[in-house]
Amino acid sequence: MAYGGEAVATPEPPAEKALWEWRLAAFGRYGPAYPASDYNQFNLIPLPLPIYRGKFLRLGEDTQSPIRGRVFRRDRIKLDIAFDLNFPVDSKDIDEREGLPDLDFMLEIGPELEFEFAKSGSYGGKWFFALQGRPAFSFDALDPTYRGVVFSTELTWKRPLKDSSNEFRVRVTPSFATRKYMEYYYAVDPEFATPARPAYKAKAGYLGTNLTFTWIKQIDDALQFVIGTRASLHQGARNDDSPLFTGETGLSVYAAFTWKFWESKRRVTDDD
Repeated sequence: MAYGGEAVATPEPPAEKALWEWRLAAFGRYGPAYPASDYNQFNLIPLPLPIYRGKFLRLGEDTQSPIRGRVFRRDRIKLDIAFDLNFPVDSKDIDEREGLPDLDFMLEIGPELEFEFAKSGSYGGKWFFALQGRPAFSFDALDPTYRGVVFSTELTWKRPLKDSSNEFRVRVTPSFATRKYMEYYYAVDPEFATPARPAYKAKAGYLGTNLTFTWIKQIDDALQFVIGTRASLHQGARNDDSPLFTGETGLSVYAAFTWKFWESKRRVTDDD
């Protein structure tokens, strides 16, 4: 449209997406068996993935943050749900853990308050700062056990590459944990002590810092690929004197894909 002889751009209406989708997904990772372990293992998870774009809850849209709650959202501030996981470990595969109970699958999930605080001009990226508190639960089959809380601060830079179908992300995440969480990975009870593995009481405090690089490629409306690497830095960690703390640095590589095979007829926009 024109006003006073000058053309005025009409804003594009928000893109509509399905309220519900179902996708097939797979996630593969090779890296340290647990935080500050020098033993690496490979894990692969195939699963069906529901995607829901509700007014107050979003599921599965973002492979980096699969659960997001719109409890609070205003301008550049939003309250989401943070999510992380640690894979199960067979203690017999690791010399330092020989004779100890296996480590079960660990799920960490809790609130995240995120601020978009800067846009980087010529680099075309956005900066985000987040505060997270993630209660942790281990699962022996379907039986959950509370394992303490992880507290993290996260600095993220996101930048589209060439077009909106490619995105590059960098995240720096220092983390701290309660004593109960640290006990799960680093404590050695007296009944499991050996001459080479003395008894050890874990302590609350600094866990480590992760530096993560991720490339996200949207092939088409149905298919998405994610590739990334994570450097784990544990120098100065609170339990670096534990006999189960065996690696000050670790490197993980991971890849994932999702493929949409069904979507609902009902459509929504990001403004809904």
